[in-house]
Amino acid sequence: MVRIVVQDRLIRSGSGVEVTVLELLARLRERRVHRLGFLGSRCVAELARSCRQQRVHPAAQLVGRLNALKARKWLPRGQSHDGGHHFDAKYLGHPGSRVDVNARQRPLAVVGGGQAGLTAAFGLLQQRVTNILVIDENPEGQEGPWGTYARMPTLRTQKDVGGVDLGLPNLSLRAWFEVQYGRRGWDELYKIPTELWLRYLAWYRRVLGIPMRNHAKLVHFRPEQGLIACELEVNRTLQTVWARTLVFATGIEGNGARHVPEFISQNLPRERWAHTQEAIDFPSFRGKTVAVLGGAASSFDNAIMAAEHGATIHVHHRATELRAYNPTGWAEFSGYLAHFPDLPPETRWRFSRAFKRFKMGPPNTTMMRARSLPNLHIHPAAHWNTVQFDGERIHIDATDGPLTADFVIAGTGYVVDLTVRPELTEHLGVIATWRDKYTPPRGDEDESLASAAYLGPNFEMTEKTPGSAPWLSAVFNFSRGAQMSMGPMPIGLSGIKYGVPRLVQGITRRLFVTDAARYFDGMKTWQESDDVAEK
Repeated sequence: MVRIVVQDRLIRSGSGVEVTVLELLARLRERRVHRLGFLGSRCVAELARSCRQQRVHPAAQLVGRLNALKARKWLPRGQSHDGGHHFDAKYLGHPGSRVDVNARQRPLAVVGGGQAGLTAAFGLLQQRVTNILVIDENPEGQEGPWGTYARMPTLRTQKDVGGVDLGLPNLSLRAWFEVQYGRRGWDELYKIPTELWLRYLAWYRRVLGIPMRNHAKLVHFRPEQGLIACELEVNRTLQTVWARTLVFATGIEGNGARHVPEFISQNLPRERWAHTQEAIDFPSFRGKTVAVLGGAASSFDNAIMAAEHGATIHVHHRATELRAYNPTGWAEFSGYLAHFPDLPPETRWRFSRAFKRFKMGPPNTTMMRARSLPNLHIHPAAHWNTVQFDGERIHIDATDGPLTADFVIAGTGYVVDLTVRPELTEHLGVIATWRDKYTPPRGDEDESLASAAYLGPNFEMTEKTPGSAPWLSAVFNFSRGAQMSMGPMPIGLSGIKYGVPRLVQGITRRLFVTDAARYFDGMKTWQESDDVAEK
């Protein structure tokens, strides 16, 4: 029997193979079924008929076909549907700017052009702060993970979580989607395809007119005459941009680095291993053996893609059983999302330690895809003791037996460590961390939590010693490493919708307080006639 899994429903037909939701779409494209919506009952019925008419291919081959098609082919591209219009804050009725950042011709610099950086820029535009510059070291379309190392076919969050639209319905993913695919398409869509989310963010950036400089990397910053001098590397040359505030929206690695165990990085040539967040040449794996270390979702996403390209895959992870649940789902309520930073330090520490103990496994659909591939082997409750290279092959001493491989993929996460960030190095002596501000009770110590930056209520950096570096209040940390101080606000779509307004409030407050004397001088000479009254 063929089992077709559609939103936890099983449809049976055919020849003893399990077919996932995404494989279903690939099969429908092969049968030239284009206009039946997204995962609706008619799609299921059509697939069942095609399975009866033609013996379905093994699931591994179907997954391979899906990989060849990619999301951009089984989701019709359509038009941008922005009508050539761009966002204009005056339509929202917000008050205008006076003697602020716009008049002084010094931008607010946002480092990172992914979904967090774009949403932060939009939040500032809503408040009529228009002199913004977003910089990103990557080419256009490759900002953030969605066009690079996010190798899952769909986002893991629910389709209607919102976030980047900041409460404007016409800017939401749903509005953009329904214009192209209709209300029925939205109703039948299960989760958001990764390629579709990337296209939506490109439209979002374009329709909002967010100014972004790609291929620009922040290498240093320093205080200079009341501003932040940002030294950028652009096309191998250095340029300096003076900004009034600096916002780091640099994602999962913004306050640290990818973690790769030394028994991998020190014992293997660099061309024989990769972290899951790196560019990987999957087609080169055909006919080879690839060993994957780690049981997180990203490990399995990479393992599946390598298997689809014809490699023999071995995934080792420590857990005796991988549970397909997301512990952060408990935190999906407004109290926690909006007010975590209002908790006292000891309570935030306790929450953070508790969450760290949870181990999030891959989603059920990911595990089903992995188990359907005959060339992908999973080794639970197994870890690696040593890794050696003999000049040709990699020899792994695993707890469940030896393994010889051609390449290693490390799905070993990342670490929060400000000392590995080159742009922060010269300021480590003044940037406060949790170690400087809070001492946990005996038995509750945690080095990784203590290494996180200790932030103010609006994501602003703070000083180790009061008065030693007041300029740090102009530097805002909206990266993953802010989670210790701010909770889930800087990560994920559900957090961003609460985090960006708080961030923007901190920035605009600082602009106003800094320019209070200018505003007062302007008020003394202010005159404005009421044309209606004069008439």
